[in-house]
Amino acid sequence: MNRTAPSEAPARAAGHGTAASRPRRTRRWALAGASGLLVGLVLADRVAAGVAEGRMADRIAARQSALVAAPNVSIDGFPFLWHAAAGTYPQVEVEGRAETRDGLPVTAAFDLRDVSKKPGGYSAAAARAEFKVPLDALGAKRGPDVRLTGHDGRLEITRSVMGVPLVVTAALTLTGDTVTLEPTAASLAGRPLDPANPRIVAALKAAERKIPELPLGLSPSAISVDGSDVTVHSEAKDLALPART
Repeated sequence: MNRTAPSEAPARAAGHGTAASRPRRTRRWALAGASGLLVGLVLADRVAAGVAEGRMADRIAARQSALVAAPNVSIDGFPFLWHAAAGTYPQVEVEGRAETRDGLPVTAAFDLRDVSKKPGGYSAAAARAEFKVPLDALGAKRGPDVRLTGHDGRLEITRSVMGVPLVVTAALTLTGDTVTLEPTAASLAGRPLDPANPRIVAALKAAERKIPELPLGLSPSAISVDGSDVTVHSEAKDLALPART
């Protein structure tokens, strides 16, 4: 009888191990199921956000005739469905390409913060916008012999005068909704000229440009220039975003 005892002990141990492994397998399956559910919820939330962004882009394109294509819209905030149900979004970014009435290409970018639903539309607690116009396009409007470049935050205007290069450097300033140019340096064929020369001042005066009306009732607040673009900046507080424009 003693010979059977050793074989019974391993059998009991094996049975005990199988029973102990069942809760572990159950926990693993439960964890896998919960993870799958979480991934599914996140995916569904992002899909809903993408659909909302697409619809918003289509609405903007339908209402802004200056746009040449539907804009890119990004609605931040997770979970999106929670913010959508509450009618509030921490940040909405919009970027699109447009064309002015006189044919200048413009890239517009909006950064709207704390957007909330209001009667008749939405409002943004703070808004920043940038409108970029390529210097090449601006130069082409001045004539085939005019080249515009940006350097150290100033505008360099190069044109040919009887086959000799005239270069004028000007600081851009914003007076109301008009861009003015103040000459700071000039040269003809590499030789310095007085930038206060009446002809130079008059030529830059004639080049002043009024900024077209900005969307959403925004007003220009600053202007800057870099190597390839002139940028009009705008900032606003408590900006109304009407449901229909």
